[in-house]
Amino acid sequence: MKPRTARFIWKMNRTEIFFFLIIFFVFPILTDFEINFYEKTDSTPADLFVERLAYGTLRMFPYFIYYKIIITYLFEKRYFLFTILVGAFLIFLTVYIKLEHGLISQLTFLPDQTVRSAEKWFHYKPKLFPFSIVFVFREMLMFTALAYFIRSTQQELQMQTMRQKQVETELNYLKIQLQPHFFFNTLNNIYSLAMQRSEKTAPLIAKHAEMMRYILYHSKQQTVRMSHEIAFLRNYVEVETLRYPTGMDIRFEAQVVNDGVTIEPLLLLPFIENAFKHGIREETGKGFVHIIICLTEEELILEVRNSKPVNPYHPKKVGKGIGLENAVNRLNMLYAKHQLAVTDCDDTYEVNLTLPLLNHD
Repeated sequence: MKPRTARFIWKMNRTEIFFFLIIFFVFPILTDFEINFYEKTDSTPADLFVERLAYGTLRMFPYFIYYKIIITYLFEKRYFLFTILVGAFLIFLTVYIKLEHGLISQLTFLPDQTVRSAEKWFHYKPKLFPFSIVFVFREMLMFTALAYFIRSTQQELQMQTMRQKQVETELNYLKIQLQPHFFFNTLNNIYSLAMQRSEKTAPLIAKHAEMMRYILYHSKQQTVRMSHEIAFLRNYVEVETLRYPTGMDIRFEAQVVNDGVTIEPLLLLPFIENAFKHGIREETGKGFVHIIICLTEEELILEVRNSKPVNPYHPKKVGKGIGLENAVNRLNMLYAKHQLAVTDCDDTYEVNLTLPLLNHD
């Protein structure tokens, strides 16, 4: 049993106990005190208190049986059997109350007034039931309402658990989609440099190994420290920088105020990857990619700006790849209050993302 479910069941048990105590002890005691205050009966407050403790303790038993009948038969929609059992319960209650009065009349340690009253009711011969039908049905209705309240709360917890599992499954699916996509792109980079016999191949492989290690070991975690994610993104930018001539303006700035916050791994990568893939990868002039990450106490701001190659004969539009679509879907599921603004101009493309973060400590 999961800890959260166990806590819920304990909470519901406490609710039931609290409800029974209120119905059979607190309300009757307060009612007797009120009547005694206005009418000045012969019983003292102490006698009234002891009497209600005795009756309340004995009276809980039959209604506990009725409560279990509701849970076992009414909730299972076995209405015919439930109706039969309710009738049997009323007959049982009739006999039980008479025996209850007989038992209390024999308990000489109770107040004299309580014993005499119980003996009187024990010898009382009612026409049908030794109790008020309206009063008993009122109590039965209260316990039915209690049972439905607890059942609805349990169902809500189950629905929340199912929704949470569904979100976790979808997030894991998005991560699985992202990793092959990332590996495919970076391996293409290494292949291109290897075909050119470039001196950048070895450093690129080393950086790529670090990133693969991060993806294999950290991407499985639900959250990672923001400093770890920034280090991974810095490695990615350095890998991409090795592929381009020195004339390209590639900048990566990270301003970290609070290193105690966490973030879902690989959440920001698609926005940065998109700037290289659809920005300067086909740039023949002096293109640029500017990346700024600003981390405040509880908020992250990501700004990615990149140039777009202008080719009047073959215009190329910036599209959403698998990684970018996954990132947007993950944002919608994980950060309902995030703000994502995309500015797509003829020569530049800009992404501004703001999202709240959780403190790791």
